[in-house]
Amino acid sequence: MIGGLRKLGRLVWLAVALAPVLAVAETADSTFTYSILKEGEPIGKETYQFTRDGDQIGVQLTVDSSVHILFLDFRYHHRRTESWSGERLDALIADTDDDGTKHHLEARSDGQGGLTLSSDGKKQPIPAGAFPLSMWRRSLLGHTTLFAVESDDGFFDVAFKDLGADPLIIGGKRVACEHFAMTGDVDRDLWYDTDGMLAKVTFRRRGFGISIVRDP
Repeated sequence: MIGGLRKLGRLVWLAVALAPVLAVAETADSTFTYSILKEGEPIGKETYQFTRDGDQIGVQLTVDSSVHILFLDFRYHHRRTESWSGERLDALIADTDDDGTKHHLEARSDGQGGLTLSSDGKKQPIPAGAFPLSMWRRSLLGHTTLFAVESDDGFFDVAFKDLGADPLIIGGKRVACEHFAMTGDVDRDLWYDTDGMLAKVTFRRRGFGISIVRDP
């Protein structure tokens, strides 16, 4: 699955510096859908809707999945809105129903140039430089402190490695991508296309391999 590996120790900020400033999704109103797979079998969908007015970017994300494990059914629903001014997050609101366990999360201005994270009623300041765990943006790369966008998990310390060029086949077409590994409190493998838009994510949950792959 991993091809064209370059030096594993390459500093990710070099890759970020060479990346396009704006992903294709940020250049116009658009919709992207992704298939969620458990061990290769479809279990749900993610849908991103993007709107743009100048450097103001609005994002609406909906995630729905359902999986049967042994004799149990698990369901997951997540809805999130994000408001950005260029690379700066202005606000984020998310509601999650994780098989009956519900979470409400907000990141909003603290009135002093920073953001406050309110998660299930608990408030705390967001450290300067922290970035939401919102993987659609290649800007995520290089931020070593991330904050939760689905639950009350708080903050995560992570590191990134650039694993090099690693094209994907999406809808029968070869898509040029760059592959990155995120490790630490959150482990993810991330593929971004040449426009800086997320193409694929892989990770493990409850012992199963999960892939989120952009639809053609």
